[in-house]
Amino acid sequence: MEDTKPAQTNNTTLLGSFTNWAVFQSYVKEKWQHAGFQKYFRNMGWAFSGRIFSLIISLFIGALVARYLGPQRYGVLNYALSFVTIFAFLSSLGIDSIIIRDLVKEKKDKNTILNTAFVIKLIGGFLVTLLATTSSILLKNDSYTTILILIYSTHLIFASLNVTDSYFQSMVKYKYSFIAQFSSTTAVSLLKIFLIYENFGTGWFVLALVFEIAFSSIILLKIFAGLGNKLSFSINYDLAKKMLTDSWPFILSGAFYFIYTRIDQIMIGKMINTDSLGIYSAGVKLAEIWYFIPSIICAVLFPAIISAKTVNPEQYGERLKKILVTILSISTAIALFEFIFAKYLILILFGQAYLGAVIILKIYTWSGIIVSLIMVLQQYLTIENKTKLIMASSLVGALINIILNFILIPKYGIIGSAWATIVSYAIIPITILIYPKIKQKCFFLKK
Repeated sequence: MEDTKPAQTNNTTLLGSFTNWAVFQSYVKEKWQHAGFQKYFRNMGWAFSGRIFSLIISLFIGALVARYLGPQRYGVLNYALSFVTIFAFLSSLGIDSIIIRDLVKEKKDKNTILNTAFVIKLIGGFLVTLLATTSSILLKNDSYTTILILIYSTHLIFASLNVTDSYFQSMVKYKYSFIAQFSSTTAVSLLKIFLIYENFGTGWFVLALVFEIAFSSIILLKIFAGLGNKLSFSINYDLAKKMLTDSWPFILSGAFYFIYTRIDQIMIGKMINTDSLGIYSAGVKLAEIWYFIPSIICAVLFPAIISAKTVNPEQYGERLKKILVTILSISTAIALFEFIFAKYLILILFGQAYLGAVIILKIYTWSGIIVSLIMVLQQYLTIENKTKLIMASSLVGALINIILNFILIPKYGIIGSAWATIVSYAIIPITILIYPKIKQKCFFLKK
């Protein structure tokens, strides 16, 4: 006899009920009409639209720049960018996640939070510019490379204005980020085409990257001001102290993160040559270009997860599980695609001169699955206020990466460096998950 009871929408019966098309339609309609779902779906759409547009344009324009510069000059460019990135953690001083968390929880103190964060990040931007340039001189990089490092460092000063973007994220209003990203990507892409056409040197492409950040930040600031808001240089010292006290594990985690994600490129530049670095960077660029997908999913849904933590612990765990499964599924599919079509992707985009990047892409692309897992775990640990574990796991990953690069680069060159990065990435989630308290309580290790 057929069961005539209304279909349940809980996890136990949902899959079975989907065998009935009418029930499935009803379920989808119910979810779609939910105001919260529509809000997050629309903003996910804005976020993805901006990043996908930026991805497509940046991929093709970036490939044109790589072809134009050739492996040697492209290697110099990426060495300068990677060198600055190693110090970039000091520009935000680890407060980006803290800003969003505090804005979601303390909406009445919006101006105090944003102004204090702005001043902290502005000081951080100047600090990085000074530190990166001084370090380049002490490491005896040639004067041209040091100038490129100085120029690129200044983008972090403009990036201090991006506290406005944190505000829009906390309000789940990604439309404004899309507008800023679309405008800056379009303008800079046209500028890069002009630079190629007029045969400009490498330094001008570094300036173009700085201009992109500055242009995007100014647009967001204008939108922010147009909505009746204002940034100022006022700082609440008590709040600043609290932010930095809460964020110091993020500061160190950021340092270790940038080390284990970029130290390979600096070591290749120093231990081999910039030609090899140019080829290696082409493979890494393609392997990492889609990392924005898990990043956006986590960023857009972060406020909803924080809310669920306080309101409904069971829903909190379910949301985290769904995000993890979604992100890992997407990451695996993309990694498989890049592995199969690596040769065609490199040849079509970068050309014959970068053929050596094929093997790098085939190895490096699998790191995306691990990076996706790390992103979700770090969101989870942030909400659970276990930021010291993020720091500890990042430290382990950074140390393993440096050690393995020292061992593998002399023996296996850039291929050894790719494997060193994969192993060091994998160490991070393992370090987190073997921690006893996480092993007992982690949302996806529970039955």
